Amino acid sequence: MTTRLDWIVLLAGSLLGTAAQAGSVENMAGNWSSLTLSGSLRAISPKFHQFRWILINQTRLRDDNPSAWRLNEDQFYAQMGYSVNSYTSVWLGYVHDWHHSLGKTAYHESRPYQDLLFDFPVARFKAKIRTRLEERVNQATGNVGIRLRQMATLQLPLVFIDPKLSLYAGDEVLCHLNANSFGATGFSENRAMAGFSFQFNRRLGMDLGYLGQTIQETGGDIVLTHNVNANLSYRF
Repeated sequence: MTTRLDWIVLLAGSLLGTAAQAGSVENMAGNWSSLTLSGSLRAISPKFHQFRWILINQTRLRDDNPSAWRLNEDQFYAQMGYSVNSYTSVWLGYVHDWHHSLGKTAYHESRPYQDLLFDFPVARFKAKIRTRLEERVNQATGNVGIRLRQMATLQLPLVFIDPKLSLYAGDEVLCHLNANSFGATGFSENRAMAGFSFQFNRRLGMDLGYLGQTIQETGGDIVLTHNVNANLSYRF
């Protein structure tokens, strides 16, 4: 509980400080849609049952173009994890990110990352705490940004409605640890999320909700993107 409280306090302070120094605030709508495939290496051999893999493809749209919605980013994730115990796992991953910023030159970003993940029950909730360190590399310029990300989510099964339905809410704070071309040094972004998850069966599930993305620009301006967040997942 202390860890989550510390991050809530940090987030509140970061957002208040960011709002106080912002030059301007830009609001826009967006959509994040993803397909997630996952499984374990048990199929290769039972002795590999602690190793898991995840593949994700995510497209991000924005309505910052006056004429029509446009593709802002397309991201492909590949990661491999190892379950230390029933609550703890460590992961190594890679993202290839295609950036299409409005009015700017498109570029590719390579992003290896490392995760420490905790999944555990808290009363009636399912809690998840993830710490991620990622290295963002602009393939056009070679510029590198080191970013620390801290996420915490809670999921509440809504068994009184349907055993397959649950409600989730969470927040993620993102901070750049060095000066770079990607974003502000220090606090750079916050992502607040809430929505519903429905597990059709043991393999197929879907998430649908809201994700509010607050971006601190290098010059002090803030971009707020209000996204419909949808994910279809299949477990092998």
